[in-house]
Amino acid sequence: MKHRSTGRSAKDESGRRVMRVEQEVQKTIAQFLISGFRLPLPGLVTISRVSMAGDLRTAKVYVSVLGADDERNQALETLQSRAFEVQNFIGKELRMRYCPKLSFYLDDTTEHVLKIDRILHELDQQKKEQSKPEGNEDTAGDSESGDQG
Repeated sequence: MKHRSTGRSAKDESGRRVMRVEQEVQKTIAQFLISGFRLPLPGLVTISRVSMAGDLRTAKVYVSVLGADDERNQALETLQSRAFEVQNFIGKELRMRYCPKLSFYLDDTTEHVLKIDRILHELDQQKKEQSKPEGNEDTAGDSESGDQG
């Protein structure tokens, strides 16, 4: 009879291992883009996260690019077309049985956060503007009535 706790701990251990490898791959790719990538990348490029399959043979690399839409697309195309260079660097830097095949994806999280922040700021400004006229009208009305009386 199999023990369930053994299966769960093996899954947990495997999950922790995948997470550690994802972090190392993310750091290694970022290091390569800073020091070893020969082509210029448009915009400000950040490796936001890496998601790897359980067998560690494939990795989805999520890239955040601050810049115009054409810069974002160009950066993504450049990274995808040169993925083999990044994979070679990972293979040299990290001792892994298999070097993961990389696929690059745009990560819109930063843009969504900035958009939400902008909306919240606008709502806050509108709220302040709505509360100001009411306060100004009351004080203006009081001063006028005080002058008349």
